[in-house]
Amino acid sequence: MSSPVDLLNERVGALAGLVEGMPWADTAELGELLAGAKDATVLDLAARVGEVVRLADAVAARIAGEIERRSDRTLEAPLATRLGERNAPAVLASITGVHATRARDWCEVGTRLAGRTTLIGEPLPSLHPVVAAGLDHGSLSLDAARVILTTLRQVDPFATVEDLAGLEEFLVGQAGELPLTDLTKLCRALPDRFNPDGIEPREEAARARADFSVIAHRDGTYSSVIHWDAESLGIAQAALHARMNPRKVTFTDPDTPGGDEAIRDTRTIGQRRLDALTSIMRDSLRADTGDSNGIDTTILVTIPLEALMTGVGTATLFGVDASISARTARRMACDAKILPVVLDGNSQPLDLGTARRLFSPAQRQAMAVRDGGCIWPGCDEPPSRCQSAHITPWAAGGPTNISNGVLLCPFHHRRFDLDGWDLDTDPATGTRYLIPPAWVDARRTPRRISPPAVAA
Repeated sequence: MSSPVDLLNERVGALAGLVEGMPWADTAELGELLAGAKDATVLDLAARVGEVVRLADAVAARIAGEIERRSDRTLEAPLATRLGERNAPAVLASITGVHATRARDWCEVGTRLAGRTTLIGEPLPSLHPVVAAGLDHGSLSLDAARVILTTLRQVDPFATVEDLAGLEEFLVGQAGELPLTDLTKLCRALPDRFNPDGIEPREEAARARADFSVIAHRDGTYSSVIHWDAESLGIAQAALHARMNPRKVTFTDPDTPGGDEAIRDTRTIGQRRLDALTSIMRDSLRADTGDSNGIDTTILVTIPLEALMTGVGTATLFGVDASISARTARRMACDAKILPVVLDGNSQPLDLGTARRLFSPAQRQAMAVRDGGCIWPGCDEPPSRCQSAHITPWAAGGPTNISNGVLLCPFHHRRFDLDGWDLDTDPATGTRYLIPPAWVDARRTPRRISPPAVAA
């Protein structure tokens, strides 16, 4: 039987021979060769590289297993200690330059597949011969081997020797047919089948590890690190998917390459997910009566009077270190749960936003009937998820009346204010139009706002 080193040498030779046999291989760089190669040739090269990588990982795992054995802390002079490293993965990461995670994977797989000896020193085969054979022949990747070995270890206390042998053979066979993600899902479900009573303790342990933390960065942004338990993640994903998925199908105008800039959503999936989460939280604040467990849920925004009037300057969210722009503070002030605290030149409070600034519930209901939700073309956010926005800002003298108000979802409210859009109404027909800024449309062609469908 060929060792993985022999197979690796053979596959590397075949790969090199294929490249050397390509036209102009003796004069062109590899990038130039690939650019001029046929699809079939490029795919063949990728497949051969995959074989080489799998066999190289097999050899690396075997070497790592030996380094792990020689670095055992029970030895008189462990290898890792003699080299000034903490453990075998650290030795491998230092020697090979790979990431520590990859080095740990090599060590884990190599240790689990290493040969054994009896008490009198006689050699024994690997505890997992099917996985070992698949890895050494290059048919099983290191990642698949690690997932299978982890599953076998979890199942071991609850299965017979025969069950484990059959499961190992089954999983190695599945690894040849399933993508790694599907194999991982399959392996994740198996321990519960052998130990159905063990899922509840694991759930409790997962809940105990669940955590939410916020990290402040120097650039004024924040990161959240969430460790979910399965139940909480399921609820969160359902809520986010419901908020993110479109409720109607839109079609692109073939005469407008790339779609109308007014309708095209340029947000990444991560940005859409964040906006959905913020929208859910905003709804929670809006639904609260103003007091939650004895704590006021109103958000305070402090802003100088000059910044409020001009839209130029900064404001501060109470409890958040980073500043926000005055324009953002003015837009946030459209929400009844966000209260601007206006400061004079000496930073003394002049006024807590009054009812003149906010649209009344009756006005919001009237706009809901008129607008039917966010008025932006292509957006179908309902009135409950929209903000009552002033067309002419209140701080600039715009009245808080229905004719100067419009419903916009938070995302399009930002676009309306920050990108320079405008809204115009035909006095004869009452038809309203969104006017794009010149950088979106040099002609500033009006986009008609379709009235909501009203049942007869």
